Amino acid sequence: MLRYLGTGYRQFGLYPITPHPRLNWEFFAVVKGRCAAFDPGEKPAPLVRRTLWVSPPHSRHAWAGDGAHSVQVTVFHFGSVPLALERAVRERGRLVVSLTGPECRRLVELARQVRGDFQAPTALSQLVFQSLLFELSLLALRKLPASSRPRIRERADRIVEAATAWFADHMHANPTIDEVASRVHVSPSTLRRFFQQAVRDRPVRVFRRLQVENSMRLMTESSVKLDQVAEACGFTSTSDFCRAFKAHTKVSPNTWRRTLIGPPRGAFDRDPARPPARAASR
Repeated sequence: MLRYLGTGYRQFGLYPITPHPRLNWEFFAVVKGRCAAFDPGEKPAPLVRRTLWVSPPHSRHAWAGDGAHSVQVTVFHFGSVPLALERAVRERGRLVVSLTGPECRRLVELARQVRGDFQAPTALSQLVFQSLLFELSLLALRKLPASSRPRIRERADRIVEAATAWFADHMHANPTIDEVASRVHVSPSTLRRFFQQAVRDRPVRVFRRLQVENSMRLMTESSVKLDQVAEACGFTSTSDFCRAFKAHTKVSPNTWRRTLIGPPRGAFDRDPARPPARAASR
């Protein structure tokens, strides 16, 4: 699900963003001008043009700008990303890829296309956001050298895909590893081995992540209570759900839910010739 959308102009050289941990996956692209990402305590990297950064949750970074020059950016936050992209990002800490002119224009167009669904969601909005996430993920992954792209492992991948799909459909019952293995016609030990081969993780961790991601979707789409979310996602209790959610995101479900925000007012979509208003002191 799309958790944040931002597009427009910034002046990072004059109005820097204080480093703070992101709660979600971040796709940040500079489509015009120059900027650079840097972590607390590190010197800013060289300023670059036409670049996409993909950062995992809990990443702490800020942006360096080109003095008073404006940069045009597009920013998307998601609660989760496809496993192939997650693996590629976590292996590197952050994925940084160069963009072409047409790709930059496409990102601006994508932000424009999904704005209406983000501001006023409908029954189809989640499909729109899923399509956006897939396009962004493919854009990033296709930039990787062929030798470092996730490889197909045929049977292992097919079994893992079938197992995760079956678990997702029966999540409310919180099926065991033995039950899932039986449904895809392999032994539990073989299922664990295939998961390690295909996604480099244990099935129990992947299934728990699916439960948490489904809870994010439910909390984004509705105001349903936490005990109902826990039941729908197959947790044994609300407290079990809260513990699992915090282990995955580092924050409680209520804290995460409160971070759902709409498109920024004033921070983006401004005339590049007009400087942004300074944030009020606290």
